[in-house]
Amino acid sequence: MRTTHGAPSRSPRDTTPREARLTPRRPSRLGRFPRVARALRKLVLLSAIAYPVALLLVIVLFVYVGEDAWFTALALYLPRAGFLLPLVPIVVGLLAYRERRLLYLQGVSLLLVVFPLMGLVLPGGDDPSGAARVRVMSFNTNAGYAGWDPVVRTIKEQAPDVVLLHEVLLDHQGLEQRLKAAGFPHVHVSTQFVTASRFPIVESVDPPRIPFEGRQRSPRFMRHVIETPVGRVAVYNVHPISPRGMLGVWRARAALVKLKSGELLDGDPQADVHGNAGLRAKQLELVGRLAESEHLPVVIGGDLNVPGLSAAYHRSLSGFRDGFRDAGFGLGYTFPQKLPLMRLDRILAGQDFRFTSFEIGCRDLSDHFCVVADLERPRDE
Repeated sequence: MRTTHGAPSRSPRDTTPREARLTPRRPSRLGRFPRVARALRKLVLLSAIAYPVALLLVIVLFVYVGEDAWFTALALYLPRAGFLLPLVPIVVGLLAYRERRLLYLQGVSLLLVVFPLMGLVLPGGDDPSGAARVRVMSFNTNAGYAGWDPVVRTIKEQAPDVVLLHEVLLDHQGLEQRLKAAGFPHVHVSTQFVTASRFPIVESVDPPRIPFEGRQRSPRFMRHVIETPVGRVAVYNVHPISPRGMLGVWRARAALVKLKSGELLDGDPQADVHGNAGLRAKQLELVGRLAESEHLPVVIGGDLNVPGLSAAYHRSLSGFRDGFRDAGFGLGYTFPQKLPLMRLDRILAGQDFRFTSFEIGCRDLSDHFCVVADLERPRDE
């Protein structure tokens, strides 16, 4: 089409329907409330930065305060997976606001939860070298509610050389007889502790009671010297006081009963928590102090009743090798069996030992899983 000289050329025809051109665009829902949108964006950005910082603070408080304060003593036993809950909404918010530069911080948060807080261990460990070896099993029997016959049958299947049983409250004689018939000629029984060995138990020490808050309390461990293929070994069978009474406050049913009876308002719950955790810390401290002073190689096994990152454990026993960390894989949770939430049962050893395997077993025999470890020690050490 020709155009008149000097007349402006027509622009390309707008193909948008006339109704659409006349109808104004609808603003987004948040666009109607700009202050709310800006506040939400700031909240997401702040949370993205605060989340990993808060996780680091929790880890530091657990390791360096732990049982010294009632609130961290309680928090130690919270399900660690709960620390992952803020991650999803923060990541969704960052993606929605296109703040991908802060996503790497959420990767750091994920690592902090999965490894230090939840205690994930990647596959590792040393292969057997052919050196002298001893196999140790530790098991909280929960008073043997499943019966001693299945317990002893499982022990035979695991084939340990040394068995450390705790919370054995009934029929000690019957259990002792069954263990001897199962190939453990050397059995020592004291209070809740039963130690069985294929090798001679040449010494057993029931330590004296310890003073705590004006009372004499049980140290809740036994010390033995056992003649093994790796030489004489100082073996500690350990079960410090349980946190169950302290953690009863978390059980809704128990709390409702106490509220109805008025018991919930009586006493000093903070003092109860602090006293329970303080006694457990003192019991572990005594075990650690005696074990560190040994001239013999040391093996420590038991339900230590402390989860990962415990300050009491860190101060008293972190100098010993942890069988699960050296030769295990996964989370290693041992309690409770129906829904494992924490690792309470451990086998530890001095630095002159090396762990070549670590297993968790004994399903349906207790509220705890048992733990079994193979340890090597070259004879020339």
